[in-house]
Formats: sequence, structure tokens, C-alpha cells
Amino acid sequence: MLLVFLQERNWETNDMTNILLIEDNPGDARLVKELLQNFPGQEIKLYTAASLSQGLKLIASELIHVILLDLNLPDSEGLQTFKQTHKFAMNVPIIIMSVISDHEIIFQAMKEGAQDYLIKGQIENEALIRGIRYAIWSYHAVQG
Repeated sequence: MLLVFLQERNWETNDMTNILLIEDNPGDARLVKELLQNFPGQEIKLYTAASLSQGLKLIASELIHVILLDLNLPDSEGLQTFKQTHKFAMNVPIIIMSVISDHEIIFQAMKEGAQDYLIKGQIENEALIRGIRYAIWSYHAVQG
């Protein structure tokens, strides 16, 4: 099943990967855009939303392969943000990107189904790209 998925996506070509960034801080959004500028081996389309409600609308209208999610947004806060997003987009892997580095929250988010949890200010280009690829690959491998 995994081989079929990898063949369908063919990660070695310039297939388009649609990434949704749900982030209300313009500085953090700009940083993520910069980190993703040189996504080796494939094209990406980065959608952005400054609130959870905007993000959910994009999920409903666009094919999204992975979500990068801030937990504290104008219309949602904490793990509730993840839970709402996960409930709405059950078939899309979610990587949380937050300033919250509380180990209990990280553990709970991962237990609830987050593919990864990255701490803002500690994210580097290669780690983010590797995290996105792994999130998509592992999520679909498990869903098989």
C-alpha cells in the first residue's frame, strides 16, 4: 500500500504539494514562507489563513496535503484549535507550530493525532521540510 502511495505522489518529481498554514502572526507566517521557498524535489503551493474559520473554509474548498497549525488564533485557543481542525480535516496530517513548549500539551496533541509538534523559534528549513514529507508519508502509510 505504501509503495502505491509513493508511486501516486512520486516525490522525486515536481508534483504539487498543497500546504495550508493557519497562523495569525504575520512575522511567523513570513518566516514559514521563507523556510519553504526551497522545497527540494517538488513544487508547493502555500495557502495561508489568519484564523481557524478561514483555515476551515480553505480546507473545505481546496485539496490540502498537510496543515501547519498555530494553536493560538483569534477565534480558537490551545488544544481546542487542534481538535477542531482535526475533526474537520480527519484525512489531512496536521503539524502543530506553536510557542507553547509545555510537555503535557505536546504529549496530548500527539496522542490526539498531531503528526508533529514544532516549537516556534526552533524551526529550521530542513527540519520543517523533512517534517512535512514525513507527516504526509506516515499519515497515508497508516491510513493505507
